[in-house]
Amino acid sequence: MTARVHVILVNWNNAPDTLECLESLLRIDYPNYQIIVCDNASSDGSVDRIRDWAAGRIGAPAITAPLTPLMSAPRAEPGPIIGLDRAGAESGGTADSRAARLVLIQNEANLGFAGGNNVGMRYVLAAGGARDGSYVCLLNNDTVVSREWLTRMVQHISVDATIGAAGAMLYEYSAPELVESAGGGVVKSWQGMPRGTTATRQRRGTPDVIPRRLDFLTGACLLMRAATLERTGLIDERYFMYCEDIDFSLRIRSLGLRLALVPDAELWHKAGGTMPHRSAMHDYYLVRNSLLLVHKFYPAMLPAALLFSVYRCAVPKLVRGDWSRLRAVGSAYRDCFTFIAGNASAAGIGRLRAARS
Repeated sequence: MTARVHVILVNWNNAPDTLECLESLLRIDYPNYQIIVCDNASSDGSVDRIRDWAAGRIGAPAITAPLTPLMSAPRAEPGPIIGLDRAGAESGGTADSRAARLVLIQNEANLGFAGGNNVGMRYVLAAGGARDGSYVCLLNNDTVVSREWLTRMVQHISVDATIGAAGAMLYEYSAPELVESAGGGVVKSWQGMPRGTTATRQRRGTPDVIPRRLDFLTGACLLMRAATLERTGLIDERYFMYCEDIDFSLRIRSLGLRLALVPDAELWHKAGGTMPHRSAMHDYYLVRNSLLLVHKFYPAMLPAALLFSVYRCAVPKLVRGDWSRLRAVGSAYRDCFTFIAGNASAAGIGRLRAARS
């Protein structure tokens, strides 16, 4: 019997992208999967729109023209959508939810990428996923996948017990022939910031598109055994968003397992759909979390990482007079060291201030 795969999407005020992703998932050729949408207390009517779509009352937005063939494959029916609140999900759901094609979990607040995914993963583990040989797949809601994507991922990881997690080849949604990420990227211990591999922005089919080095898998697409998840533990929710996938990957590797790229498992990603790049909020999380990562895994490198961060992230904004983004970076430094000092409750002040900038 084919192993069950639980595909987890986090939605926050982005129903159009989520529906487009769901439409592509219903066309994959893998026979045994469940989609778990974790909604982070959206205020844009996302929950109602997802329910209306599942009931056939509305359709999904049109996909970009170059990717239209993805939607020509046979489509499975989503079936009755089973709703759960966070407490019900984290206790393992119900018999109906465990049998459903599509589960919608409504979280009580915006838990971020880390917290939203953790609710879905707790649901899988509480429902016995580690015991029954299931897999967990984290997938960004602003992606669309190829028909063979999941089959190729599972085939690759299932035959090699040394693989702790596998990633896919991500292409740019707006330029479908260009590589966005070959599974993940690299990270330097004295920086903590994620960096793409040499495959980034290369065209599909380029001979050297498969990277020689892969330090982490992007959280946009990560497949692992539920049993491995039980050993690794959940995503560190201090990150909220950004760098949590690096942390997660490093912990998988600490078990003596390796990370793998499945180059013929393809999907297309709308980068920055939830959090615009070059915004104060993006600056805040990237700066704060890269330093948290260094402190957690490479503490001796924290002074060097701080100096690099000031040079890379603060000085240019000071020179340009970009005061709102500079304030966000300053809040990131303060909150990072508040976290390090052990006062997590106070560290939310800068995040909220940055969010308003």
